[in-house]
Amino acid sequence: MAVARNPRIGEVEPQMKITISSPDGLGDFILRIPLLRGLLAGGHELQMFMRRPALDLAATVFPEAQFFEIGADPYHPETRRKKNPFRVEHRAVRKFRPDLYVAPLFALSFFDEVWFEDDYWRVPVTGFSTRDAFWPSCTIADPAGLSENFRIRVEVPVALPELEKNRLLGSAILGCDLPTVSPSLASTEESLAAAREILRLHGLTEGEYWVACVGSRPGLAMKEWGEDNWREFFSSVLPAGGRPVVFFGNQKEWASIERIRSGGFVSVNLADRPPPVPVSLALVAMSCGYLGRDSGVMHMASAAGRPVLAAFSGGHWGRFFPSSGPAIVVTQSMSCRMCDHACPHGRPFCITSITPDAMLAGWRRLSSAKNVELIEQVPPEGIDTVSPDEVRTFAMRRSAETRERESLARSRSWWRRMKPFLISLTRSILQPQN
Repeated sequence: MAVARNPRIGEVEPQMKITISSPDGLGDFILRIPLLRGLLAGGHELQMFMRRPALDLAATVFPEAQFFEIGADPYHPETRRKKNPFRVEHRAVRKFRPDLYVAPLFALSFFDEVWFEDDYWRVPVTGFSTRDAFWPSCTIADPAGLSENFRIRVEVPVALPELEKNRLLGSAILGCDLPTVSPSLASTEESLAAAREILRLHGLTEGEYWVACVGSRPGLAMKEWGEDNWREFFSSVLPAGGRPVVFFGNQKEWASIERIRSGGFVSVNLADRPPPVPVSLALVAMSCGYLGRDSGVMHMASAAGRPVLAAFSGGHWGRFFPSSGPAIVVTQSMSCRMCDHACPHGRPFCITSITPDAMLAGWRRLSSAKNVELIEQVPPEGIDTVSPDEVRTFAMRRSAETRERESLARSRSWWRRMKPFLISLTRSILQPQN
């Protein structure tokens, strides 16, 4: 791992105004908390661009920072067909006049790419680079080419945990070694009061329930263990009369959660009307712990000091583990890990093949766990047939095809918008003068 400074720009100045793009989810933000606290402790002024629900949590954790909501989804293909869908947000960056633009997302987003295209020469940019063959990114351009213009380039391997990546980035910006610390979250009194009212309405007692995030919805197939598996698991560990489960999720997951709840255990489904994120954090903090998949709620539980039992796929292997213990991570060992969810199989065996017995073993170990511990199953015969080199080649090819397709779509979209103007201009030039 190395840090490269662009000699054309010079060294980092103290007391900077720093713009940070963080357009992704709750878990990604929580893993950046030590980085952000380090920058604030260094006396720097932060301007942050985020999306909900992470924005709602960040605004309560860092009231001293300036927050702006990113209006368009930078991960949606339709957004990437537009010339500049973030015109309002980038205008706010220019008005702020930052000394540094920080892109802490390792897999760069289209929000960053549009800024780099138009304004990287105005404001120095800081972010990651890697020498690994496959660098997953949500940009149309090759991320390696984009990183060439970074003021401070922090070189890291893809598989390095995001918490450590962010620590190295903060150390490079501040010019000193940031300590390795886990994210921590505390609830406000107002959020705790609102959470206790929800507990009262559902007949729940503080410290006597589990929280879970297990519902199925489009876009989560690579992280899902399966409704039948979760229903069997909860029925086994929390029989009728045992501690209840409070299910978190959004409205798209409500029906799936209802099917899981049919297992006969006591539970509450909050997915129909999800509480505000700060209140959800308070509910998590007052629980026995977390049971479920890799999710933002899981990271909230870890940052709130609650025990975690989570089923993990291998797509982002090791990068987004719980930030601290006690935690048990259960998975299927596969040679094709780190595929960035470009699964070369018909289905993600790395999570769908986890047996109920493996999860029960994790449940039994959770009470004695001190740190983040791992339970890995040996893959069944005939499943693990793809080598790491093959899956990397497959993922790189898919990424290149996606970039080429979206680049063509964007250029065509630009042509559709310019065509009437160009036709009118041509006619005015060619029209004979009277």
